[in-house]
Amino acid sequence: MKKSASPQKFITISSLSILLSMMTVILHAPLLRVLRQAFGPWAFWILGLAVTGAAWLLNAQPLAMFIGSVWMTLGVYNELEQRGLGWWLSGILSVLLGTGAASISLYGAFKVNGINTYAEVQKLVEQFIEQVQTMNPAVKLDASVLMQQVPSAIAITLILALGVGLIFERRVFSWLNLPREKIASQLKLSEYRLPDFFIWVAMTAFLLTMVSFGGKAIAILAVNIVNVALVLYFFQGLAVLEVFLNSIKAGTVTRVLVYIILVGQLVLILSIVGLIDYWLDFRSRIRKMTAPKAS
Repeated sequence: MKKSASPQKFITISSLSILLSMMTVILHAPLLRVLRQAFGPWAFWILGLAVTGAAWLLNAQPLAMFIGSVWMTLGVYNELEQRGLGWWLSGILSVLLGTGAASISLYGAFKVNGINTYAEVQKLVEQFIEQVQTMNPAVKLDASVLMQQVPSAIAITLILALGVGLIFERRVFSWLNLPREKIASQLKLSEYRLPDFFIWVAMTAFLLTMVSFGGKAIAILAVNIVNVALVLYFFQGLAVLEVFLNSIKAGTVTRVLVYIILVGQLVLILSIVGLIDYWLDFRSRIRKMTAPKAS
Protein backbone atom coordinates (compact mmCIF):
# COMPACT_ATOMS: atom_id res chain seq x y z
CA MET A 1 0.00 0.00 0.00
CA LYS A 2 1.32 3.43 -1.00
CA LYS A 3 1.80 5.90 1.80
CA SER A 4 0.94 9.58 1.56
CA ALA A 5 3.55 12.34 1.49
CA SER A 6 4.89 13.19 4.94
CA PRO A 7 7.29 15.80 6.40
CA GLN A 8 9.91 13.09 6.87
CA LYS A 9 9.75 12.17 3.18
CA PHE A 10 9.88 15.84 2.21
CA ILE A 11 13.11 16.17 4.20
CA THR A 12 14.49 12.98 2.63
CA ILE A 13 13.68 14.06 -0.93
CA SER A 14 14.92 17.61 -0.36
CA SER A 15 18.19 16.48 1.19
CA LEU A 16 18.90 13.95 -1.55
CA SER A 17 17.98 16.50 -4.24
CA ILE A 18 20.40 19.07 -2.84
CA LEU A 19 23.18 16.51 -2.39
CA LEU A 20 22.84 15.03 -5.89
CA SER A 21 22.54 18.47 -7.49
CA MET A 22 25.90 19.43 -6.00
CA MET A 23 27.54 16.16 -7.01
CA THR A 24 26.08 15.37 -10.43
CA VAL A 25 24.06 18.37 -11.76
CA ILE A 26 21.36 16.19 -13.41
CA LEU A 27 20.82 13.00 -11.38
CA HIS A 28 18.56 14.77 -8.88
CA ALA A 29 15.98 15.39 -11.64
CA PRO A 30 13.76 12.36 -10.80
CA LEU A 31 13.62 13.54 -7.20
CA LEU A 32 12.50 16.97 -8.39
CA ARG A 33 9.67 15.34 -10.34
CA VAL A 34 8.60 13.47 -7.22
CA LEU A 35 8.95 16.58 -5.06
CA ARG A 36 6.68 18.63 -7.33
CA GLN A 37 4.02 15.95 -7.74
CA ALA A 38 3.98 14.75 -4.12
CA PHE A 39 4.25 18.08 -2.29
CA GLY A 40 2.86 20.64 -4.74
CA PRO A 41 4.17 23.74 -6.52
CA TRP A 42 4.73 25.94 -3.45
CA ALA A 43 7.10 23.50 -1.77
CA PHE A 44 8.89 22.86 -5.07
CA TRP A 45 9.50 26.49 -6.05
CA ILE A 46 10.28 27.81 -2.56
CA LEU A 47 12.86 25.08 -1.98
CA GLY A 48 14.37 25.70 -5.42
CA LEU A 49 14.72 29.43 -4.77
CA ALA A 50 16.21 28.78 -1.33
CA VAL A 51 18.81 26.29 -2.59
CA THR A 52 19.78 28.40 -5.61
CA GLY A 53 20.00 31.56 -3.51
CA ALA A 54 22.08 29.84 -0.83
CA ALA A 55 24.55 28.55 -3.45
CA TRP A 56 24.85 32.05 -4.93
CA LEU A 57 25.40 33.70 -1.53
CA LEU A 58 28.04 31.08 -0.68
CA ASN A 59 29.98 32.30 -3.74
CA ALA A 60 29.25 29.12 -5.70
CA GLN A 61 27.76 30.90 -8.71
CA PRO A 62 28.35 28.10 -11.27
CA LEU A 63 26.58 25.64 -8.96
CA ALA A 64 23.73 28.10 -8.44
CA MET A 65 23.43 28.47 -12.22
CA PHE A 66 23.09 24.74 -12.82
CA ILE A 67 20.81 24.08 -9.85
CA GLY A 68 18.53 27.00 -10.71
CA SER A 69 18.28 26.22 -14.42
CA VAL A 70 17.60 22.49 -13.87
CA TRP A 71 15.04 23.31 -11.17
CA MET A 72 13.32 25.79 -13.49
CA THR A 73 13.32 23.37 -16.44
CA LEU A 74 11.77 20.52 -14.44
CA GLY A 75 9.32 22.88 -12.74
CA VAL A 76 8.09 24.58 -15.90
CA TYR A 77 7.74 21.22 -17.67
CA ASN A 78 5.64 19.95 -14.77
CA GLU A 79 3.37 23.00 -14.77
CA LEU A 80 2.79 22.76 -18.54
CA GLU A 81 2.28 19.00 -18.32
CA GLN A 82 -0.31 19.45 -15.57
CA ARG A 83 -2.21 21.80 -17.89
CA GLY A 84 -2.34 19.17 -20.64
CA LEU A 85 0.24 20.64 -22.99
CA GLY A 86 2.01 18.03 -25.12
CA TRP A 87 5.48 16.82 -24.18
CA TRP A 88 7.16 18.41 -27.24
CA LEU A 89 5.95 21.97 -26.58
CA SER A 90 6.40 21.54 -22.83
CA GLY A 91 9.95 20.37 -23.41
CA ILE A 92 10.85 23.18 -25.81
CA LEU A 93 9.44 25.91 -23.57
CA SER A 94 10.94 24.53 -20.36
CA VAL A 95 14.42 24.03 -21.88
CA LEU A 96 14.34 27.50 -23.47
CA LEU A 97 13.38 29.11 -20.15
CA GLY A 98 15.99 27.05 -18.31
CA THR A 99 18.67 27.99 -20.84
CA GLY A 100 17.67 31.64 -20.54
CA ALA A 101 17.89 31.46 -16.74
CA ALA A 102 21.31 29.79 -16.97
CA SER A 103 22.56 32.43 -19.42
CA ILE A 104 21.44 35.28 -17.16
CA SER A 105 23.03 33.57 -14.15
CA LEU A 106 26.26 33.04 -16.10
CA TYR A 107 26.33 36.72 -17.06
CA GLY A 108 25.69 37.68 -13.43
CA ALA A 109 28.47 35.36 -12.22
CA PHE A 110 30.94 36.99 -14.62
CA LYS A 111 29.93 40.45 -13.40
CA VAL A 112 30.25 39.48 -9.74
CA ASN A 113 33.75 38.14 -10.38
CA GLY A 114 34.87 41.17 -12.39
CA ILE A 115 34.83 39.47 -15.81
CA ASN A 116 33.41 42.06 -18.19
CA THR A 117 34.87 41.44 -21.66
CA TYR A 118 34.93 38.63 -24.20
CA ALA A 119 38.72 38.47 -23.95
CA GLU A 120 38.52 37.93 -20.19
CA VAL A 121 35.99 35.14 -20.66
CA GLN A 122 38.21 33.50 -23.28
CA LYS A 123 41.19 33.70 -20.94
CA LEU A 124 39.13 31.98 -18.24
CA VAL A 125 38.16 29.22 -20.70
CA GLU A 126 41.81 28.80 -21.72
CA GLN A 127 42.77 28.32 -18.08
CA PHE A 128 40.04 25.69 -17.74
CA ILE A 129 41.35 23.89 -20.85
CA GLU A 130 44.88 23.92 -19.45
CA GLN A 131 43.64 22.24 -16.26
CA VAL A 132 41.77 19.60 -18.28
CA GLN A 133 44.81 18.89 -20.45
CA THR A 134 47.01 18.64 -17.36
CA MET A 135 44.76 15.86 -16.07
CA ASN A 136 44.42 14.24 -19.51
CA PRO A 137 47.02 15.30 -22.11
CA ALA A 138 45.17 13.37 -24.83
CA VAL A 139 42.28 15.86 -24.70
CA LYS A 140 42.59 18.60 -27.34
CA LEU A 141 40.25 21.56 -26.95
CA ASP A 142 40.04 24.96 -28.60
CA ALA A 143 38.87 27.86 -26.43
CA SER A 144 37.05 29.75 -29.20
CA VAL A 145 35.24 26.61 -30.44
CA LEU A 146 34.29 25.71 -26.87
CA MET A 147 32.85 29.16 -26.22
CA GLN A 148 30.79 29.05 -29.41
CA GLN A 149 29.10 25.86 -28.22
CA VAL A 150 28.22 27.04 -24.70
CA PRO A 151 24.50 27.60 -25.60
CA SER A 152 24.07 24.01 -26.80
CA ALA A 153 26.08 22.70 -23.84
CA ILE A 154 23.64 24.39 -21.46
CA ALA A 155 20.60 23.17 -23.43
CA ILE A 156 21.99 19.61 -23.58
CA THR A 157 22.52 19.56 -19.82
CA LEU A 158 18.90 20.59 -19.28
CA ILE A 159 17.58 18.10 -21.87
CA LEU A 160 19.52 15.29 -20.18
CA ALA A 161 18.19 16.36 -16.78
CA LEU A 162 14.62 16.41 -18.09
CA GLY A 163 15.09 13.04 -19.78
CA VAL A 164 16.56 11.45 -16.66
CA GLY A 165 13.73 12.90 -14.58
CA LEU A 166 11.02 11.51 -16.85
CA ILE A 167 12.62 8.08 -17.26
CA PHE A 168 13.37 7.36 -13.61
CA GLU A 169 10.58 9.16 -11.73
CA ARG A 170 8.41 6.00 -11.56
CA ARG A 171 11.23 4.08 -9.86
CA VAL A 172 11.78 6.90 -7.36
CA PHE A 173 8.05 7.03 -6.55
CA SER A 174 8.12 3.27 -5.97
CA TRP A 175 11.31 3.46 -3.86
CA LEU A 176 9.81 6.18 -1.65
CA ASN A 177 6.48 4.34 -1.51
CA LEU A 178 4.54 7.40 -2.69
CA PRO A 179 1.41 7.54 -4.85
CA ARG A 180 2.12 8.61 -8.44
CA GLU A 181 -0.45 10.69 -10.28
CA LYS A 182 -1.14 9.54 -13.84
CA ILE A 183 -1.43 12.40 -16.34
CA ALA A 184 -2.95 11.95 -19.80
CA SER A 185 -0.18 13.94 -21.49
CA GLN A 186 2.59 12.04 -19.68
CA LEU A 187 5.28 10.70 -21.98
CA LYS A 188 6.46 7.08 -21.96
CA LEU A 189 10.02 6.36 -23.09
CA SER A 190 8.93 3.62 -25.51
CA GLU A 191 6.59 6.12 -27.23
CA TYR A 192 9.12 8.95 -27.53
CA ARG A 193 9.40 10.14 -31.13
CA LEU A 194 10.46 13.55 -32.37
CA PRO A 195 8.03 15.40 -34.66
CA ASP A 196 8.62 14.61 -38.33
CA PHE A 197 9.58 18.18 -39.25
CA PHE A 198 12.55 18.12 -36.89
CA ILE A 199 14.50 15.74 -39.16
CA TRP A 200 14.71 18.52 -41.75
CA VAL A 201 15.86 21.03 -39.13
CA ALA A 202 18.62 18.63 -38.06
CA MET A 203 19.68 17.77 -41.62
CA THR A 204 19.75 21.43 -42.69
CA ALA A 205 21.84 22.34 -39.67
CA PHE A 206 24.24 19.46 -40.39
CA LEU A 207 24.57 20.62 -44.01
CA LEU A 208 25.38 24.18 -42.87
CA THR A 209 28.23 22.85 -40.72
CA MET A 210 29.76 21.24 -43.81
CA VAL A 211 29.49 24.11 -46.31
CA SER A 212 30.34 27.81 -46.07
CA PHE A 213 26.99 29.53 -46.40
CA GLY A 214 25.64 32.53 -44.51
CA GLY A 215 28.78 33.46 -42.62
CA LYS A 216 30.27 32.51 -39.29
CA ALA A 217 27.17 33.28 -37.23
CA ILE A 218 25.08 30.79 -39.24
CA ALA A 219 27.79 28.14 -38.91
CA ILE A 220 27.93 28.58 -35.12
CA LEU A 221 24.13 28.38 -34.86
CA ALA A 222 24.14 25.24 -37.03
CA VAL A 223 26.75 23.50 -34.85
CA ASN A 224 24.70 24.23 -31.73
CA ILE A 225 21.53 22.87 -33.37
CA VAL A 226 23.36 19.69 -34.45
CA ASN A 227 24.65 19.17 -30.89
CA VAL A 228 21.13 19.44 -29.48
CA ALA A 229 19.67 17.25 -32.25
CA LEU A 230 22.13 14.45 -31.48
CA VAL A 231 20.95 14.37 -27.86
CA LEU A 232 17.27 14.44 -28.85
CA TYR A 233 17.81 11.57 -31.28
CA PHE A 234 19.81 9.74 -28.62
CA PHE A 235 16.60 9.49 -26.58
CA GLN A 236 14.75 8.23 -29.67
CA GLY A 237 17.43 5.57 -30.07
CA LEU A 238 16.99 4.77 -26.40
CA ALA A 239 13.24 4.34 -26.99
CA VAL A 240 13.98 1.87 -29.80
CA LEU A 241 16.33 -0.02 -27.49
CA GLU A 242 13.69 -0.13 -24.75
CA VAL A 243 11.10 -1.60 -27.14
CA PHE A 244 13.64 -4.19 -28.32
CA LEU A 245 14.51 -5.22 -24.75
CA ASN A 246 10.82 -5.50 -23.89
CA SER A 247 10.22 -7.62 -27.00
CA ILE A 248 12.84 -10.18 -26.00
CA LYS A 249 11.72 -10.02 -22.35
CA ALA A 250 15.23 -9.07 -21.24
CA GLY A 251 15.99 -9.63 -17.57
CA THR A 252 17.52 -7.13 -15.19
CA VAL A 253 21.11 -8.32 -15.70
CA THR A 254 20.79 -8.19 -19.49
CA ARG A 255 19.28 -4.71 -19.36
CA VAL A 256 22.03 -3.41 -17.10
CA LEU A 257 24.77 -4.83 -19.34
CA VAL A 258 23.18 -3.47 -22.52
CA TYR A 259 22.70 -0.01 -21.05
CA ILE A 260 26.25 0.09 -19.68
CA ILE A 261 27.67 -0.81 -23.10
CA LEU A 262 25.39 1.26 -25.34
CA VAL A 263 24.51 4.21 -23.13
CA GLY A 264 27.87 4.40 -21.41
CA GLN A 265 30.17 3.74 -24.37
CA LEU A 266 28.25 4.07 -27.65
CA VAL A 267 26.07 7.16 -27.25
CA LEU A 268 26.59 8.23 -30.88
CA ILE A 269 25.35 4.83 -32.09
CA LEU A 270 22.04 5.33 -30.29
CA SER A 271 21.76 8.85 -31.78
CA ILE A 272 22.23 7.39 -35.27
CA VAL A 273 19.64 4.67 -34.55
CA GLY A 274 17.21 7.36 -33.39
CA LEU A 275 17.86 9.38 -36.56
CA ILE A 276 17.37 6.41 -38.90
CA ASP A 277 14.20 5.48 -36.99
CA TYR A 278 12.50 8.37 -38.81
CA TRP A 279 12.70 6.38 -42.07
CA LEU A 280 12.72 2.76 -40.89
CA ASP A 281 10.40 2.95 -37.86
CA PHE A 282 12.28 0.25 -35.97
CA ARG A 283 9.66 -0.05 -33.23
CA SER A 284 6.85 -1.00 -35.59
CA ARG A 285 9.11 -3.58 -37.22
CA ILE A 286 10.14 -5.04 -33.85
CA ARG A 287 6.51 -5.27 -32.68
CA LYS A 288 5.44 -6.96 -35.92
CA MET A 289 8.25 -9.49 -35.66
CA THR A 290 7.39 -10.37 -32.06
CA ALA A 291 3.61 -10.21 -32.33
CA PRO A 292 1.89 -13.60 -31.86
CA LYS A 293 0.83 -15.08 -35.18
CA ALA A 294 -2.82 -15.89 -35.75
CA SER A 295 -3.49 -19.61 -36.02
